[in-house]
Amino acid sequence: MKKCGISVLCILALLSAGCVWAAPSEKELKAMSVFVSNFTEQGIMDVVTEEMAQPDKYPDLVRFGIRHNYINNFKSRIEANKENAREHGDVRIKASWVEESVLKYFGLKIKADKSVEQAYPPYHFDGTSFHFQAADGEATWLARVKKASNPQKGVWEISGEVYNADDPTDILGGFKAVIRESVWKNKPHYVMVRLSAEAQ
Repeated sequence: MKKCGISVLCILALLSAGCVWAAPSEKELKAMSVFVSNFTEQGIMDVVTEEMAQPDKYPDLVRFGIRHNYINNFKSRIEANKENAREHGDVRIKASWVEESVLKYFGLKIKADKSVEQAYPPYHFDGTSFHFQAADGEATWLARVKKASNPQKGVWEISGEVYNADDPTDILGGFKAVIRESVWKNKPHYVMVRLSAEAQ
């Protein structure tokens, strides 16, 4: 009978150290970078999903959902208000899109049905949509994942750097994050567990 190439001692050592899953491919690292960039591009550098699930974090989740779509889905989800309907802003977005984005990136289900007045710009809810003033001009910071480890199946501990989208040599600082694998509309995706970035 042929002997196994791995000794019993080696197997026990692997089990005691915890299972080590396959290293991510370049494609996966890029996907992770894009995922984290959906947070850093909004200036979100420190977030814990468990804390975001608290009721008092509703404004932050609504703000995330609106800003995510304003940046990434402007043509398809942001609608212009008519000139005689701009009391609360020149554009609007359906609340359902906000709820979808929060679920997609945080894994949290919310009912986006209240105005968020303490934000700038404020977001006014009319019963179906949020109205707000379009605003651009701030620097966009993106994430580049440089290291990723898989301590348990479906969970990744990642780290890298946050850089200026207009000048990749302009590094804001480093970041660490924990993300969890998920599926969104039959495609591989991630949800945020926690993110922490520090300026250089």
